Amino acid sequence: MKPEIAKALADHLDRQNQAKGDSMVRASAREKATAQNVADFEAAKIVIIKPAFQEIVDLYQEKGMAIRVAEQNEIVSRTGGIQSASIRIDMAAAYPSSDMKPGFNLAFDKGNRMLSLYTSTGSQSGPAGSIALDAVTAEWIHDEFAKYQGIGPKVPTVFGKI
Repeated sequence: MKPEIAKALADHLDRQNQAKGDSMVRASAREKATAQNVADFEAAKIVIIKPAFQEIVDLYQEKGMAIRVAEQNEIVSRTGGIQSASIRIDMAAAYPSSDMKPGFNLAFDKGNRMLSLYTSTGSQSGPAGSIALDAVTAEWIHDEFAKYQGIGPKVPTVFGKI
């Protein structure tokens, strides 16, 4: 083999190996970041979310309504889809005659550190907002739950009316 071809080929293979190594480093960094995000979510559940949810549950139970906090770990389906880890207030027992079971659910996106709020009532369900994991507070949770129940603060319209 000509020396210039051997050198060009060797350089090419070196670049491929370097690219492969760089890719592995990036993948490892993503995995570490994702693992840290999951750990941070677990900590936020213990320190912020569960206690805030439990205050709501306790209030309902004082009024004789059985609701509970339920958690779900991330689930990978047979087809490869991923259902995010979540924590929710399950209100189905408080409204047993409803076809659609009421609920207040925070789902965690481990890739971008966001909590997405999903709510369901007796007649509708869907997304109701999102918040960064690092910004979630008990006050935010309680405010959003109040809005969900239709008792949240009135927000002025663009015309200044309430």
